[in-house]
Amino acid sequence: MKTFSIRRRLAGLILGSVLLVWMAMLLAGYLEAHEELYELADARLEENARTLALLDLRSLTLLAAATRENRHDDHEAKRHIGFQVWTDDGKLLVQSVGAPAAEFDARRGYALLTADGRGWHSYALQDSERGYLVRVFEAARARDKVIRESAARMGQVLLFALPALGLLIWFSVGQGLRPMTTLSLLLAKRDAENLEPLPLEEVPAEARVLVQALNQLLQRVSQSMERERAFTADAAHELRTPLAAIKVQAEVALAATDEGQRRDAIQQLIAGVNRTSRLVQQLLMLARLEQPGKADMQTVDLSDVAAESVARFADEAMRRDMEPELKAESGCLLQGNPVALAMLVDNLLDNAVKYGRAGGNILVSVASEGGGVALRVCDDGPGVTPQDRLRLADRFFRVSGSNVEGSGLGLSLVERIAQQYGGDVSFGPGLGGHGLGVTVKFSALSDAQSSGKKI
Repeated sequence: MKTFSIRRRLAGLILGSVLLVWMAMLLAGYLEAHEELYELADARLEENARTLALLDLRSLTLLAAATRENRHDDHEAKRHIGFQVWTDDGKLLVQSVGAPAAEFDARRGYALLTADGRGWHSYALQDSERGYLVRVFEAARARDKVIRESAARMGQVLLFALPALGLLIWFSVGQGLRPMTTLSLLLAKRDAENLEPLPLEEVPAEARVLVQALNQLLQRVSQSMERERAFTADAAHELRTPLAAIKVQAEVALAATDEGQRRDAIQQLIAGVNRTSRLVQQLLMLARLEQPGKADMQTVDLSDVAAESVARFADEAMRRDMEPELKAESGCLLQGNPVALAMLVDNLLDNAVKYGRAGGNILVSVASEGGGVALRVCDDGPGVTPQDRLRLADRFFRVSGSNVEGSGLGLSLVERIAQQYGGDVSFGPGLGGHGLGVTVKFSALSDAQSSGKKI
């Protein structure tokens, strides 16, 4: 594959542009020189005719004889210039060697004649005192040859100057692109772990946009690597305890001699696996939510999502003698990912069922509020102190004194999902001033958005 070179392309474009301008100037110069040379040649014809008109017939005859003696003159221009002297009645009196065998033409002044199969520029002047007409000739091809030779000399200058011009342009473009070379060397010398932004102080304006884009890319890569490191650290920290517990239960099951003891250990083992699986699922979801972008955005009815979540937690709530109540308005639409929003409601319900009062109440409500949509999940359990409410959305935070097992990621996931879709999470007291109440508010959906696909 042929390598693309900015230097070659720029040098070629500049050289081509200069050549086009130079050719245009050469053409303009040629046309101007053509006009000026014609004017000078015509003026010379007139001047020669007036000079000859001052001579008498004898002098003109001698001059014509002299031209015959010099007919082998090496100067080619002289062999294409001549004169004739005519009487008024068309009788040829004198003719020089360079003059054509032209017929009598009574026209005065400038004229373009054809004689001997060639074109001739001429100027005729009437001598009123002596009664004869003097006509001076110049071959048209001789005049055109002078103009062509002048243009050829100009072209030769261009031809000889072209290599030097090309080298100068090549060097100049290389100097102009030197900051790019410096930038590439700077990047090549960088360590893979060095994601610091590139300096902009000495970057030319043309490359500044590129360097800024590179810096933004480096920042995104740095953030991505930081997220990966945080995920790895979180996973290692949080999985250590449940994996150790699973190992212990497996060893107990292997060592058990009583069938009931073995069955109990296996049940504990399965419960540990389920808890670990949920923890991994939460960690993965949290990692995905921290990635930029909002994939799979759809129009979602939050009331439907809440109803499905309440149905999923019915059995678990029943085991604690709870019965979640749902109060949901229809048409509470928002823009988001249905799977992520379902996880948001699931985590709120899971938190209420686990930490609420056994035999207590749970209320899930979805309503239009303040031009947006509000989701509330409230219980009447022991609740959380105002100080602890400030930290409920922190990763791995657990309320002290609680004997309920948990990862400390549920409410952190809720806040992150809400932020992903423009929502806001707040914590307060629950039902009757007891327990915990979590409110998630989302912005309203425009008419154009609500007309889209509904989930």
